[in-house]
Amino acid sequence: MLNYIAKLYVILGIVFLSTLTASSHPHKGHHHIKLAKHTKKQKVLVLYDNAGPYGDTGKTHAILLKNLLGHFNVKIRIEPVIKYRSKHMKNQKAVFYLGTTFNPLNYYAEGSTEKNAYLRFFKDVATRNANIIWINYNLNLLKAAWDVNQWGNTTMGEKFGFTFQYTNPAIKYNRVKYKDTELYKGVIPFATPGADVSLCLDEGDNRYACALELNRVNILDNNKTKIYAEAYSTLLPNRTPDPYIIKGNHFWFVGDIPFTYMSEEDRYLAFSDLLHDMLGIYHKVSHKAIMRLEDVDARTDIYDLLHIANLAREKKVRFSVAAISQYEDPFGIENDGIPTTIKISDSIVGEILSDLYSEGLIDVVAHGFTHQYGNIQNPYNGLSGDDFEFMRVVENSNLSYSYLSPTMNDSGFYAYMRMYKAKSILKQLGIKAFAWEAPHYMAGPNQYRAIRELFPVQYARVLYYPNENSNDMTKKYKFVGQFFPYIIKHDMYGSTIIPENIHNIEDAPNAGYRKLTPADTIRFAKKLKVVRDGIASFYYHPYLGTDDLGMIIDGLRNAGYDFVSAPSLLKKRNNKR
Repeated sequence: MLNYIAKLYVILGIVFLSTLTASSHPHKGHHHIKLAKHTKKQKVLVLYDNAGPYGDTGKTHAILLKNLLGHFNVKIRIEPVIKYRSKHMKNQKAVFYLGTTFNPLNYYAEGSTEKNAYLRFFKDVATRNANIIWINYNLNLLKAAWDVNQWGNTTMGEKFGFTFQYTNPAIKYNRVKYKDTELYKGVIPFATPGADVSLCLDEGDNRYACALELNRVNILDNNKTKIYAEAYSTLLPNRTPDPYIIKGNHFWFVGDIPFTYMSEEDRYLAFSDLLHDMLGIYHKVSHKAIMRLEDVDARTDIYDLLHIANLAREKKVRFSVAAISQYEDPFGIENDGIPTTIKISDSIVGEILSDLYSEGLIDVVAHGFTHQYGNIQNPYNGLSGDDFEFMRVVENSNLSYSYLSPTMNDSGFYAYMRMYKAKSILKQLGIKAFAWEAPHYMAGPNQYRAIRELFPVQYARVLYYPNENSNDMTKKYKFVGQFFPYIIKHDMYGSTIIPENIHNIEDAPNAGYRKLTPADTIRFAKKLKVVRDGIASFYYHPYLGTDDLGMIIDGLRNAGYDFVSAPSLLKKRNNKR
């Protein structure tokens, strides 16, 4: 099998930038899976900029924020600031503003509807006691408008205890400290072929710092403010750290966009954790770990599978298996030139999975239908487990990838029928898959929505399409990838997401791609502990044997994680408010 570099590339290189009641199988150890009962949701408003040549980025980041907020029992509304009316702030649990355009007022005429909407928003921030989370640019515009209009007979500094200072990229901020943990600040950990690092600084080891800017604030009253995270530079080590996330009164400020260049060790984790505080929704501190055995099909080596099962049994780890229901080798790559199709229900592997499932050692995820696309190279060799199923892909001469479009023009019916077949084949083994996972974490928006009707739960990283309704085909299928540190109750497709967030082992990556070892997986998990209810979730391929897997299991336990089954995470949460 080829190395699984595509998943890595999707997440590291993309971001610039009905209730589930699945019945259990009637044998030992399998959960009746239920999501939490619906209670009245509090409202959250997300506002964003949409002006200027990069105006689309506002909506993109708003979608990513909305997904992350799906961790909480809240009703989320996103809209551009130019549509803001004063009544929109009423009865909101929190109001987020994403300042993605520097000085958007420059794009609107004096007295225009758009400019007046911004001024209404600024005034409400100044005069109401709403819970505001201001992210990145344009704190200077709020301050200027406040000073001119003397709203509330006070100033920003007097009310919040801090004020805007200036925006500074020269200090080269490339790290954030949170809970005594060093996190990247927009760093590409390993630049893969085709990555644009032209505006980044080389840190060495093929690592690039790409989000060097910080919107700095001046603290005027320490009694009114609290610094939660600080930004600093390892490129200019003599610099004093500056506030990255700060709160004064009911006003939060985040010094840049925490979604840019996010990775497993990024300040994205700090922001994800602090959403609990920003919303005033406090989840119980809990550090759980889950494991998924990847790409198991009819031709998986049975001894590899049995050895891993024995290790898991010995270490008392119940794990998930990402099963490919139908193995395809249209060109006979692994079968002496003879095109081959084998359903997992007709294989010894299927029998083993059925036994392990009955034992209660495993749960099963439907990992596509064939994990490849017809009788073509997409992009490698047509083999199940190697090729993409729901995305047309080309591998370029420089080893980068071009993602052309979702397969079958993003047909929801096509995707639904494939996953229906996958589900039916597993059912022949007496197995009920509790979730699905897109092959190589890639599918189209209509495909995601259609498959949700079969599988309300995804166990994966996910792609999102901010311009999916565009008639411009150069924009329509431009996507962003997102991973999550914790359970997402509902993303923009309406799916529940069980996360994968600390990757896998890459023992022999293709040229130009990153080697990943157990030490990397364990380090990612240690960084993830800054998230109070973070779930350390990794996947592992059967052919890698048991030595590395044993190291990971022990390493995560030594780091303070408790292994649980993935379906158990879908039970009703114990939330403190």
